[in-house]
Amino acid sequence: MQTLVDTFLSLVAFDSPSFEEQKISLLLEHALLEAGLYTDYDEAGNLYGYLNGEGSTILLNAHMDTVELARGAKAVVEDGIIRTDGTTALGADDKAAVAAILFALRTIKENRLAHPNLVILFTTAEEQGLLGAKQLEVDKLQGVQYGFTFDASQKVGLAVTAAPSYDKIEAVFHGKGAHAGFKPESGISAIQMASEAISAMPLLRIDHETTANVGSFIAPGAKNIVCDKARLVFEARSLDNEKLKKQTERMKQELLDAARRHGGSVEIHHEHLYEVYRHQQDSPVMKTFKHACTKLGLPYREEPTLGGSDANILNEMGIPTLVCSIGYEEAHTTNEYIPIEELERLGSLVLELATL
Repeated sequence: MQTLVDTFLSLVAFDSPSFEEQKISLLLEHALLEAGLYTDYDEAGNLYGYLNGEGSTILLNAHMDTVELARGAKAVVEDGIIRTDGTTALGADDKAAVAAILFALRTIKENRLAHPNLVILFTTAEEQGLLGAKQLEVDKLQGVQYGFTFDASQKVGLAVTAAPSYDKIEAVFHGKGAHAGFKPESGISAIQMASEAISAMPLLRIDHETTANVGSFIAPGAKNIVCDKARLVFEARSLDNEKLKKQTERMKQELLDAARRHGGSVEIHHEHLYEVYRHQQDSPVMKTFKHACTKLGLPYREEPTLGGSDANILNEMGIPTLVCSIGYEEAHTTNEYIPIEELERLGSLVLELATL
């Protein structure tokens, strides 16, 4: 049987940035079929695998896509650490999880281990705002009691007890073009309006439950022309929906006020992308995860996050799903890495959860 490390390295060598998961999904489908599962897809390209067992039905979830920065990743193994050559991200987010799930399934087959009914879910376009998960077909997940999403940094053993609601705001300022040297007073600067709006907003860390950010500001044009159009993208997250609503409304109001002050206009598109969830300590999914960590001697911890994952969508669908750390660090950067020790711990944990 291929080792866990070898499986991970082979997955890293496959480019799978968001919306380009077709090749890796075929590879994964073949691996699932070899492990004795039967498979299915939905219109979004999400891959489902099913392995009949005894008792309850458990979901194991990871996403197939990586950030664009992981394209062309060349893994380097040195001193027990897997990283890249420094020119790309590694893609351990989330290929370490995919590798661990495949390892667990192969081990179950090879050793004929008893297990519950297992549903495997490999999603697409998670890095683009959970787009694959948003198109999940509920009937393909019928009977699942609870699940585990393997998609968080830090050493293996962390249970993410809560995750935020998330709002996205797209704004387009419309001003009036004019020559910046001959007649600037006749123009209305879209850049100026947008800049004033940003300056008036509370951004970054709002409080321990809430963050907000401007992630994109695009205003193309010649340097000697008063810019007449600027496009911006904002986000806001919170573990408290009232706080999120207050933050989002404040940001929208500042956009409107800036446009009005200068005689321009602004188009605002506001979208609520996913919903907050929390897990209670006595819930079956929490108790199962803690039991598995204790049995394996892993350093069990609990904490909330302000990051989103497929679990936001699964929980909203009524499937209690716990996000678990998988051992990588510095995701989405050229410094991303995972210790082999953590990868192996992850494989042991996934196997334990799949055979409880």
